[in-house]
Amino acid sequence: MLFDGYQRRIRYLRVSLTDKCNLRCVYCMPQEGVEWLSHDEILRNEEFVHLINLFIEMGVEKVRFTGGEPLVRKGFLHIIQMIRAQHPHLEICVSTNGVLLADYLESLRDLRVEKLNISLDTLDRRRYERITGSDALANVRLSIEKAVAMGTFNIKLNAVIFEETLSELNELVAFAAENNVAIRFIERMPFLAEDKTQRFVSSEELLKELHRVGYLERDCRSDTNVAKMFLLTRPDGKKLRVGIIPSVTHKFCGRCDRLRLTCDGHLKTCLYATSEYDLKSLYRQDVGDAVLKKIIFNAVNEKPFEHKITCEQYSSRGCASILSIRTMSKIGG
Repeated sequence: MLFDGYQRRIRYLRVSLTDKCNLRCVYCMPQEGVEWLSHDEILRNEEFVHLINLFIEMGVEKVRFTGGEPLVRKGFLHIIQMIRAQHPHLEICVSTNGVLLADYLESLRDLRVEKLNISLDTLDRRRYERITGSDALANVRLSIEKAVAMGTFNIKLNAVIFEETLSELNELVAFAAENNVAIRFIERMPFLAEDKTQRFVSSEELLKELHRVGYLERDCRSDTNVAKMFLLTRPDGKKLRVGIIPSVTHKFCGRCDRLRLTCDGHLKTCLYATSEYDLKSLYRQDVGDAVLKKIIFNAVNEKPFEHKITCEQYSSRGCASILSIRTMSKIGG
């Protein structure tokens, strides 16, 4: 089993399969776009599988596939097939923007993917296009509704908190309630220069607005390592689970049990860590699994207790603590 220097057991690996995406979300990529990694820089299918297997051998029990957008990765399903064949009891999850998801749902069900996190920042078509750069909201809604109808997935909707989110809370909550899925609101984490000009909206501000949408009860028993959970009862009597992920204002780092493997084969022990560990180059040099495991072990031992992001004021200047050496699209959501 893997324990870091603060005796937190590491159980969870997030794997970015690609830096490419079919959307251009404003909180993920700079307006001018990004330069994609070359084909040779990206891990091959069998390399992903080999490295993931090492983490599982060292105690990881849950793997979440992310991107970029994982569904645009050629061989996406093949990677999951190989992992599932070797690890029948592993918890496998997928984070996606939902645009292409409808066509993959049956395959994901057959591979016993358990959890789907689907991005849904707005239900307004024009606003969705402003945020993502694409008129694809109808595709996302179709994917969500089809996934719900299949009845086999644990589905969470993820909404990054913008100032406009506050005025759209009722619609987002109603959509989640109608589809009987949880919705989680995520504080916007600063990765781009553009974030300096955006007003940061805290989870406390969002909670005040949620109290106006319905009767809100804290549900500590349902808390996850990252989310504070609530039960919201709407005026029509419908209930739904609402999560708040206060990534900036209330660090949940003390419970962190995760690592990240980037699409170019680097291990990150914290989302905001500036240090990375190049597993791909060592693997391609054929140093052997014992050496790779030692690198992983040492990296985990050096995992920081918490990130250093702070928002000193929630004014129109926004949150300008930009520490990451990569944009979110290159790290993996």
